[in-house]
Amino acid sequence: MEIVQAALQQPLDERDTFVREACGDDDSLRREVTETVTWELRMGGFLRHPVLAMKEPDRTLQAGQVIADRFVITRLIGEGGMGIVYEAFDRKRHQRVALKFAKAGFQRLLSPELEGALRVRHPNICLVNEIHTTLIDDCELDFLTMEYVEGVTLARSLEEDGKRPQKEALEIARQLCAGVAEAHRSGIIHRDLKSGNIMLASTVSSGLRVVIMDFGLAGALGTDGAEGGTPGYMAPELLDGAKASFSSDIYALGVILHEIVTDRMPVRESEDATSEAEPFVAPSKLAKGLDPRWDRTILSCLNASPELRPSDARQVIASLEKRPLPKKSLAALALLLLASLAIPQVREWVIDHVWPPPNVRLAILPLAGDSKSLAMAEGVLQDVTERVRRMRSGGRTVVVIPPSEVVDRGVKTADEARAALHATDALDIIVKNEGDDLVAEGAVIDLATKTPLREFSGRYSPATIGSFPAALTGTVSAALRLGGPRTPETVSTAATPAYDRGLYLLRRDQQSFDDAIAAFEEAARLDPRSPLPAAALAEAHIMKFEQTAQQHCLDEARKALRSAENLNPDSPKVRLAAGWLKETTSQYEGALADYRRVLEFEPRNEEVFRRMAAVYDKLQMPSDAIAQYQNAIALDPGYYAGYHGLGVFYYYHGNYQEAAEQFQKSIDRAPGLYDEYTNLGAAFDELGRYDEAERAFLRSLNLRETPRALNNLGAMRAYQKRDDEAITYYARATTLDPSEYVYLENLADSYRRLRRLEEASAAYKKAMDLALAVLKQNPRLGYVRGFVGYISARLGDRQRAEDEIAQALQLSPSETKVIRNAVLTYETLGERDRAIQVLDGAPLQLLRELDRQPDLAEFRQDPRFRKLVAQNSN
Repeated sequence: MEIVQAALQQPLDERDTFVREACGDDDSLRREVTETVTWELRMGGFLRHPVLAMKEPDRTLQAGQVIADRFVITRLIGEGGMGIVYEAFDRKRHQRVALKFAKAGFQRLLSPELEGALRVRHPNICLVNEIHTTLIDDCELDFLTMEYVEGVTLARSLEEDGKRPQKEALEIARQLCAGVAEAHRSGIIHRDLKSGNIMLASTVSSGLRVVIMDFGLAGALGTDGAEGGTPGYMAPELLDGAKASFSSDIYALGVILHEIVTDRMPVRESEDATSEAEPFVAPSKLAKGLDPRWDRTILSCLNASPELRPSDARQVIASLEKRPLPKKSLAALALLLLASLAIPQVREWVIDHVWPPPNVRLAILPLAGDSKSLAMAEGVLQDVTERVRRMRSGGRTVVVIPPSEVVDRGVKTADEARAALHATDALDIIVKNEGDDLVAEGAVIDLATKTPLREFSGRYSPATIGSFPAALTGTVSAALRLGGPRTPETVSTAATPAYDRGLYLLRRDQQSFDDAIAAFEEAARLDPRSPLPAAALAEAHIMKFEQTAQQHCLDEARKALRSAENLNPDSPKVRLAAGWLKETTSQYEGALADYRRVLEFEPRNEEVFRRMAAVYDKLQMPSDAIAQYQNAIALDPGYYAGYHGLGVFYYYHGNYQEAAEQFQKSIDRAPGLYDEYTNLGAAFDELGRYDEAERAFLRSLNLRETPRALNNLGAMRAYQKRDDEAITYYARATTLDPSEYVYLENLADSYRRLRRLEEASAAYKKAMDLALAVLKQNPRLGYVRGFVGYISARLGDRQRAEDEIAQALQLSPSETKVIRNAVLTYETLGERDRAIQVLDGAPLQLLRELDRQPDLAEFRQDPRFRKLVAQNSN
């Protein structure tokens, strides 16, 4: 400490020489003195002036002692040359914290840059909460409250366990880069980044957490004052007297990455190197089997020239995660580069196709704010969703997860969007009112690094609110490097608020169609030249028809679609609306033609492939349906929706094993999808894997109680001959969703088996009314007709039962649920010969389901059925 105090009195340009001479050959002492002096200077004189003599600092604050009427001291964690750190309990926040005090005889002179550093918030940066002042022995003492991080320093971990496997090293690097990038974005330089300032902690939810310590104590960019650091981690320019910079932090980051993968500090190529500019040995020469990407990335960080280092920590991790090109691609690329890289358009094409950026799954998070602000901004995010979907994305697939789907999945935060939906990015916006104006702030966030790619802020008056969606879309486009819109379709600024409100209502629920219709009519009046309001108006009328079965709604939809087509018949939005109208009215071939036209404009629109697959399924063209689902998956293998659609397809075609595999793939990519656990459980149940099915259903119910999961769990109990338990689940399902005929039919079956016949009859009749309402909307649904036939048989209407089942088999001859209902219907009617005949060519999985169906006990004993099971099993 005597050397430290003396060093602080020396002129800046003589200080290093003084320390070296004072410490002699004791390198350990020299490093400790240098670090202490550097820390003191970085703190702006935190410890310089005597204020309180603490001759025994570890006894000054005792366990249980209360500081500032708020912090209860737990224990002494550790101390450095001039500072002491305690663990404490914060009574106000009800959490553990760390308190940093000045050591005996020193106090803090608060530097203004520390105030700015306190605002840095990131999971990979130790949070510095506040600066407090307390009285101890009648003297004021300043201290910092910080996040308590329990773990081990990276330096200690490397010392004990050595270098890290490359997978773990990459995860550490990813989190380090995320923290550094966020601090730099806030204008904060660390100045002493090193493995000893990095903690490795663990969390229950996400495993390893890498935390950079003392970022809150660093200076702001451009601050005057002496610069320091730790020898070995200091960039060459710092040794020449230059100021610390983002680039010097990048240099230190490179040193740390080198330590992680080699367990050594960087080594100069020349053993007797006298210049800091001497190049370093490639890390792969020090650690066998190291991927060449580590060499490229680390050596670029350690470049002697600050200008040649990566300009951003995000570039560092991007370089590590970039996959090398195959040799053939390299050869082809070399020829192409030689011939045409001078042409800007060719350069852009090469970058986009040879090194395409990763696919994007952008989650549009619901707006946050007070009710008045949210009312003003209704529909803006849905408008942004559709605008982004129309933008050019080059070689990438850009999937936009709309706010309606985000809300439906119970997702509220960016972290939840990544965990539940496997989104890669998120748009997160907060709105508030200031007078008559709407103020919006937020950002497009890279969810891998939790770093804002581009921030947004804007103020909108009632006259300018229409420009809000375009501004947000521009922010997304810039953040994700999208091109301009594929088509120049827009809505005028005057019409945008009404249009956005209509979109919001259309996507919010299935009941707000009348308000949506009014909003779109207003938008069409204000902007009679845009086809978008008219196309959306057609969609709103289709939705109303699906919910009310009122035939005039289809007439209104056709009228609105004609208006849209008069303005631009070849608009993707118009063709999508046309396809939906044709699909709703069973004009499946025409719907396919419209969807194909949309793909000509937007060949990477995976949603359109899924819609085409559903139409092919209704046309009894299973191979084409599978191909379209696979096309959707190929566009973005990391997005769950294609696997979900294919799983549903396989399930209803009786391929339960394949369905389970697809549902599991969907869950792997979006583990927060509670409905998908229900689907997985249903597939397991059909396969007779009851324990796995029950676990899946319970997992779904733990995430969210839904009528589907309750119904499926009830069905499993019914198949186990536990109808009294099944009724409890069915009844709860019908309470949550009284409009679903399947739940009521299942409830009726259990009532009947328990001899509660009046209740069974009432439930069958309700189920019949609901199913007939669905058929009125679309008479070509064989699945629904199968249920109508079976319910008719249970209600004693023999003729209708036979007619409905015959039509169902004609409409959907390969759908296993239709065949199942046909068997149940014929067995109920006493026509076993026809029931056996229906099973000709039935898949084994369907036969196994029927073999445990509670209403087919006698049927299962029929020798003809046993023969079918035996033949298929063989």
